[in-house]
Amino acid sequence: MIHAERVARLRLIRTPHVGPVSWHQLMQRFGSGEAALAALPDLVLRGGAGKVRVASAEVAEREIERVAELGARHVFSDEADYSPFLREVEGAPPVVSVRGDTAMLHRPCVAIVGARNASAVACRFARQLAADLTARGVTVVSGLARGSIPRRMSARSAGRPSA
Repeated sequence: MIHAERVARLRLIRTPHVGPVSWHQLMQRFGSGEAALAALPDLVLRGGAGKVRVASAEVAEREIERVAELGARHVFSDEADYSPFLREVEGAPPVVSVRGDTAMLHRPCVAIVGARNASAVACRFARQLAADLTARGVTVVSGLARGSIPRRMSARSAGRPSA
């Protein structure tokens, strides 16, 4: 996918009132982020909502740069590196930020979610469970729950979709 299309798609999902469902509908109807962005002002006007504030190209470019600085990249829902399991979820995020080996996204996976103030025994159990699952070929994933994002990384640069 060319860079301009990546920027357009990111602008579309970062536009206020465009959530995952409407993003997917716009992409299906118009075929590209660039075409959807071009049609959006007229669609909003015909819908009676007034004027739309489309996210700027500069904001999208800065986000792409910041994610790259962190050693990650954006993967859109129609790209091969997007998790096939996540793609099956209704309202799946149109874009995620990934870092590392995306081939792992195609293997069976499990998320381990724990308490914020887990005991030492619980932490040891979770580590052992993760090690045992990994030894059996299961990918252990984290949803980056609040509190686990590194301080230098904001929720937006972590790939969370805007509401």
